[in-house]
Amino acid sequence: MHPFFRASLLCLFFNVVAFAEAPSLTAPPLSGPLGTPIDLFNGKDFSGWVWFPRPPKPDTAPTPVATLQDVFSIQDGVIRSKGKPTGYLRTEREFKNFILTVEQRHVTAGNGGLLVGIPAQDKVWPGLEIQTRTESAGDLWNHNLLKLEADPARVNNNGKHIKRAGPDSQKPVGEWETMEVIVDSGNLVFKVNGVIQNVATSTESLAGRVGLQAEGAEMEFRKVQITPIGSAR
Repeated sequence: MHPFFRASLLCLFFNVVAFAEAPSLTAPPLSGPLGTPIDLFNGKDFSGWVWFPRPPKPDTAPTPVATLQDVFSIQDGVIRSKGKPTGYLRTEREFKNFILTVEQRHVTAGNGGLLVGIPAQDKVWPGLEIQTRTESAGDLWNHNLLKLEADPARVNNNGKHIKRAGPDSQKPVGEWETMEVIVDSGNLVFKVNGVIQNVATSTESLAGRVGLQAEGAEMEFRKVQITPIGSAR
């Protein structure tokens, strides 16, 4: 083989190996044992959930405030979201250290997400947004500039946007996928279909309620589950 081609093949090989062995994000160890999972959606109705619509802007003409039934419905054990008008569905209960597991799918491409750390006062948007938008799942949106530490190379928009670390791990529109969010003693981990896409540490308290966003795209949710993380003994 000509030396030029041999050198080119070796260069390609080492580049591929380097990419395959590139360090990935690692989830910090849990602070305690896992408790019994809690299903937040009973498959029948919205018991335990509260709807909060985006309030109309002061400088716009008065419009009817969107109701829960305008946006969300339940059919065959699945929560269906029209995606608009904009707002979110949140739990009545508060949670501290936990793993949130959501099985969802996009009916149409577009925006959507989860919310953690929702405080007592509702607003758009509260807490920390866990982005599940098509082609952007894995990002975090820190609208409220909560204190946290993340890789500076992935932080932009004046600290509000923390981009995912790896290639897109979402499934095609129409397929069910699993979003997992770990909130644990100052650590936050976001997994998209089992792939760790974001890690933040030294976070401001994210204790509070959790929610499902309606932000443009039609979506469905068939599982919303919290697994508490107990105190280490």
